[in-house]
Order: sequence, then C-alpha cells, then structure tokens
Amino acid sequence: MSVSIHPVDPALRFEIHDLVAQYALAIDTRDWPLLERVFTADADVDFGFARWRDAASFTRFMQETHDPAGKSLHRMSNTVVTGLDPLTARTYGDAVVLVADGSTGTDANAWYDDEFRRTEDGLRIARRWVRMTSLVQLPENRAAAMR
Repeated sequence: MSVSIHPVDPALRFEIHDLVAQYALAIDTRDWPLLERVFTADADVDFGFARWRDAASFTRFMQETHDPAGKSLHRMSNTVVTGLDPLTARTYGDAVVLVADGSTGTDANAWYDDEFRRTEDGLRIARRWVRMTSLVQLPENRAAAMR
C-alpha cells in the first residue's frame, strides 16, 4: 500500500503530533475526559474487531477495558501527514497492557489512519481506522516481582 506524504506547516504538524500523543497519555493515565476530547463528538472509530460511531461510546469502551487492567504503555510514533483535504495522517502504535497484578499482559501493534477536523476547540480526530499488525500474549513479567 502506497502512502503519500504531504509537507505541512510546522505548527500544524506539532498540533497533529500533540493530539496523537494525548490519545496515548489519556489511556495510560486513565484520563477519560481527555480521551473523549481527542475526538469529535461524532467520531467514527474502527478497530476492525469493533466500531464506535461517537467519542462517548468509544471512551466508555476504553474505560471499561482499561480500568480493570494494570499499567499500560501506549507509544505512538512515525506520524506522517498523508492528505491535506481532508487532513489525514498515519501513525504507528504499540500498546502494552498488563493485567491487574502486572504478571503478564498483551502487546498490540497497529497502524492508525486518522482523519482530522478543525473544531471551535481545536483540531480533533473525526475518523480513526486501526489496522492491527500483531497482538501477542506477553510471557511472565519479571518486573512485577521486583516491586
């Protein structure tokens, strides 16, 4: 799959990178109001195995699945602007989500294809398509025993 890369103003590029980073921060800190603000109210979020048609229902899903879990670490990288009208970008994502006691967990990797919309509150993600590349069960987490 070929992806076009578009040069953009550095301020817009920073705004996109910051919004993508807020997504990861919101999940890892369990800041559910922040997660909902990353998206437009009518955001369309498609993870392949499930799809949500608004920010509130997607946020509820993330809260329900992450609150009972242990620590998580979402890393978003390699964000490039792929379109200007509409404004789109692709980001690589890697998420380690541990079980409550930290003894094991999962490691998921994906491409995040986002479409952005300017709102009165700033740039927001209006559409997100997640393409999973791997999802693996982690072996015993030896760091859990060090605490």
